[in-house]
Amino acid sequence: MEKQPKINPFENDIVSEPRRIEKAVAGLNDKPLEAVLQQFELLENGRQSGKGKLVHAQFAVSPQPGYGKSHLIGRLFRKLNQRATLVYLRPFEDASACWRSVLLKMVQELDFPDRMEAEYSDGKEPTQLEAFAHGIFVYLIADAIERGTIPAKSKTTAAQGFREITIKRARKHGKWVDWIRKNYNELLKQCSQQIKRNGIHLYASHLSWLNVLFTYAYFPSEFELRETCKDWLQGGSIDPDEAKEIGIRSKDISHPEMSGSEMNEVCKHRILDFCQLAGFFRPFVFCFDQTENYGKEIVLAKAFGSVIQVLMDESCNQMTVVTANQAPWTKSIEPWWEDAHRNRLSPPIELEGLKREQAVDLIEQRFKGWDIEEEKIRFTDNDNCLDQLFSDVNELGVRDFLHRCRNRWQVLIIETPPDPPVLSEYYRKAVEEVKTQPKRLVFDPNTLYWLVNEVAAGLPDITVEKYKSQKGYFTLLWKSEDRQLFFGFESGSNSNRWQAIAREAEIHHSANHGTKIVFFRTPEQPEIPGQRWKKIGPIIEKAKQQYLHIIRLKKSEIPDLYAAYDLYVDAGEENIPFERHEVLEFIREHLKSFWERIMRPLSPDAGKDDIIPEPAGEVTEEVIREIREIVEQNKFMSVDDLMKKLSTPVPEELLHEARAHIPEIKVHVGPNMTVLLWQSDQSM
Repeated sequence: MEKQPKINPFENDIVSEPRRIEKAVAGLNDKPLEAVLQQFELLENGRQSGKGKLVHAQFAVSPQPGYGKSHLIGRLFRKLNQRATLVYLRPFEDASACWRSVLLKMVQELDFPDRMEAEYSDGKEPTQLEAFAHGIFVYLIADAIERGTIPAKSKTTAAQGFREITIKRARKHGKWVDWIRKNYNELLKQCSQQIKRNGIHLYASHLSWLNVLFTYAYFPSEFELRETCKDWLQGGSIDPDEAKEIGIRSKDISHPEMSGSEMNEVCKHRILDFCQLAGFFRPFVFCFDQTENYGKEIVLAKAFGSVIQVLMDESCNQMTVVTANQAPWTKSIEPWWEDAHRNRLSPPIELEGLKREQAVDLIEQRFKGWDIEEEKIRFTDNDNCLDQLFSDVNELGVRDFLHRCRNRWQVLIIETPPDPPVLSEYYRKAVEEVKTQPKRLVFDPNTLYWLVNEVAAGLPDITVEKYKSQKGYFTLLWKSEDRQLFFGFESGSNSNRWQAIAREAEIHHSANHGTKIVFFRTPEQPEIPGQRWKKIGPIIEKAKQQYLHIIRLKKSEIPDLYAAYDLYVDAGEENIPFERHEVLEFIREHLKSFWERIMRPLSPDAGKDDIIPEPAGEVTEEVIREIREIVEQNKFMSVDDLMKKLSTPVPEELLHEARAHIPEIKVHVGPNMTVLLWQSDQSM
């Protein structure tokens, strides 16, 4: 019996992570890419002359779904590798926290490796944030040397030498880091003066900024201090003692009891400060993708328009890119934008369809690396192959073409008709996609907000309302016959702020003993209360036993939740043959255990149920090496088979985290299995 192929090489047709795109088809969407790159070059040239500002956000429009919007962003990222600080932004769900959402995602994106070839940062591979911090100090110190305020035997030679010191090189050799630590107080004065000389005005003190960046870049082993730096960068309140240790001015510490609107404003200012400081390093590139989601609510559409206007009017040293499908944009978003919002967009940059001659290139790419030569011949060795695929059109969207190829493969190679679309299969595939992206398994307030707002709105015996508490800690409310559940989405870990949250939670509980306050935490976030919270800790623990429900999500359960949102967004973008309401109905039913976990009453032991230990193990050099050797030897294999071959069993989440350190391994998520493919050629 002839051996059946295990995979369909045309199965993957949606880009879920732009940093992991496949090689571009020659000539396809080169003109749109070039148009955006030309604008970036104008920005670069302007920044060098102190005028780094663009008039418009770049507006890339797809005539239909599947013309490669996310793929275009991926190509743009590769072209701007280490020329720009790259930020990919999925939709925000809460209009009142729009800037807070953008900033959180921005800082999370800055945790990606500075070098595109690396998918995961392991301490040896600097992140974008570390490169950003180091690059600013290098620029300011070199500038001070050239001005003569820092003495040097040869100003030109010394300044040029400083500019060539990358963060990776500085850490490897150590002497530069030792020098900057030893001389930091004097350097701080010089760098501060250089910022003033350049006419840079920041919302937070430039001294606070310099101290945060210095601590984050040059003390990688100080985990707690670096986490405090990230909390501050995200606009959150921080402990005054830690702020003093870092060097953050007291006026730049957000008050722990500030309202939601006040925090949103702080976050906007933090983003604008980031962009100002980018003039000393590289421009930012903000890419707003999956924008169809903003069209589901007028308030979201308007908030999105306001964000774009502020970025274009009030920030510099950044390029904003907005992608959209033409029909939903025209119908559901643009009508709610003011003229000031519309005028901030460039004339539409239209994406192109796949031509017949380009289709040959795409087919070849999809076969590359798979040991299925016989099947390839059967698929392509037919004079009317492309005639059939292009039977009714001269050009196709890439996704439409891949669908036709997938169906042809199913009939011709597997010799069975394509199965009718099943929503559960799309969901399972979405779960696997999220699993293969370790950096996505972090706190995502947009997805969690969507789950307990839009999805939960259809649950029986529950009424969901948007809610604004006195201080803005709680933004949603579930009402049932005898209970009230308030929801908050706090990303920080400041003890005073959590004490204030517990205080307001107690007020609600005192007024109605059927009240519970729910927050979510993910594994990378510190536990609440922290181990050092000697006075506040017992107060928080007592509240957790009565009315404060802090649900800690495991890495292994996050993909189920985040994939649900991906599926919903795909439906809105018409990436899958299902409507949003169908996805919502499916998710409500599928996540029964999640709703039960939220609804259950608290008890003295309830908090223990949400501190669920993760599977034992960690990513080691040995695990990475073994995965590399096994996949390279086998060329392609399923994740299940790889796990069986490892000498020491590891959880699937850990396997993907280790695999992310190996750029030669490509991930193929199919309907029945996830396959790892060895590809030594990573050129794009």
